Amino acid sequence: MRERPTALGFASLLTLLAALHVARSADAASVARQCRRACRGEIAACVDGGGHHRACRKSVLGRCKQDGLTVCQGADGLNNGRRPKGSTTTTTTTTTTTQPGATTTTTRSAVTTTTLAGGGSPATGLHYAPNHNFDSSGSYAPAQAGFNLADLSGVSTLNALPSGVKGLVWLGLCNGADSNFINAVKPFIGNPKLFGFYLMDEPDPTGQWNPLCPAANLLAESDWIHANVPGAKTFIALMNFGSTKSPTYANTYNPANSHIDLYGLDPYPCRSELGGCDYNRITVAVAAAEAAGIPLGSIVPVYQAFGGGNWSDDGGGYYLFPTASEEQQILATWAGLVPSPVFDYAYSWGTQNSDQALESSTELQAVFAAHNQ
Repeated sequence: MRERPTALGFASLLTLLAALHVARSADAASVARQCRRACRGEIAACVDGGGHHRACRKSVLGRCKQDGLTVCQGADGLNNGRRPKGSTTTTTTTTTTTQPGATTTTTRSAVTTTTLAGGGSPATGLHYAPNHNFDSSGSYAPAQAGFNLADLSGVSTLNALPSGVKGLVWLGLCNGADSNFINAVKPFIGNPKLFGFYLMDEPDPTGQWNPLCPAANLLAESDWIHANVPGAKTFIALMNFGSTKSPTYANTYNPANSHIDLYGLDPYPCRSELGGCDYNRITVAVAAAEAAGIPLGSIVPVYQAFGGGNWSDDGGGYYLFPTASEEQQILATWAGLVPSPVFDYAYSWGTQNSDQALESSTELQAVFAAHNQ
């Protein structure tokens, strides 16, 4: 047993506590001042990219206070209020996209700013790309692009994964920890290749867009897994109840009301009505998630790696399949916002709706192979 400290007199104790409070307040104020000074360039770059000043300031300063001044430092140290060192390029690309019953030619122009050396490589060793993960021979296909977190639902598939690959098991259940849920989870207990469970994709706490999924049901499921499958992570991809320009995740799910470990955000920025990509939609999504009570360390970046086909977006157009340079900028934007995710998520390896996806693009596979190293 550890010894108790010697008791102080009441007056002395009050004096000491007051001094500690003042010191901690001073330290916090000092960090805040340093972040405001160091991050002026980062905030300005975010605003120039189309972000609202308040959202940009909140997101950048929040990351600085949590992760330190290096968030707003270039290779040569503090930028002292200047823009981070980098290069700006303007790219114009003409692509032809086949939609049902029509062929559309789109000219895409984008201004790309690279802010930090080595940007675009979040510090995570786990990379996930769902759909069509296994070929006709049962081999894990996304491995060719460096992905090592498999999309699966069966124990036999999990057991057959190659060395170095773990499984994120799809459940898609939101009835709480009932017998159906428990029977689905039990076979995976103790499996060394298990990473965790994908509880639901874009669950809806209102029942307006998808079947009703109360936070209390997900909390019961997550708690059961944490109690019975030690080390396993629980994950959902969040539904945005606003627009991609003005997102909100308020009154949906967060660690306080669901006990879920990880939350995917999918603000896909490349759209036909834009003629290219608006990367600021990623920035405002992260700020909205933090405002809804989701810590930065619980956010999973979902990268757009699909386009065309029969998908429609919320701006009256359809999603564009990113070019290699656009994908690199998507990765770099996310890396500046969520530098150390537990895993990252490329949607999608397999095609889902007559669209293009990673499995059919050697160009994007090369981008992700470099990133996933």
